[in-house]
Amino acid sequence: MNLNKKQLSKILNIEGPFLIIDNVINIIPFKSGTGIKKIKKNEWFFKCHLINNPLMPGTLQTEAMLQSIISVINFGKKHSLFLVTKSQTSFYSKINTSGIMNVDVVILRSNKGILEAKSTIYFNKKKTAQGKFNFIKPGIFKK
Repeated sequence: MNLNKKQLSKILNIEGPFLIIDNVINIIPFKSGTGIKKIKKNEWFFKCHLINNPLMPGTLQTEAMLQSIISVINFGKKHSLFLVTKSQTSFYSKINTSGIMNVDVVILRSNKGILEAKSTIYFNKKKTAQGKFNFIKPGIFKK
């Protein structure tokens, strides 16, 4: 199962340049999937981030991981809000040219509105970053 950019915008409730991912492929709902971003040499972030040595900011790579994860969680559903309660990211090399960014997602654990996921970014088939995230669905702990 796959999602295109228009479907992602609806699921994530994000549009414009902040919708990082172009599509998500090979989705197994609530288990795994792969976000895809075709990075072009004229991307907006290359024009304004570290002008003399442009690269894709780590925060946008992290956002790509989160968008891919939430797409796998929300596949086939109306937009559902999850809050990040913990994140840990590591970066191994720069994304500073055109190419294909794959964002592999695995949902590690899910129980009663609490979940844990990991994501790994490969840029032109080279591992460039990874992250581990904990989420909570708001309102699960009621007084």
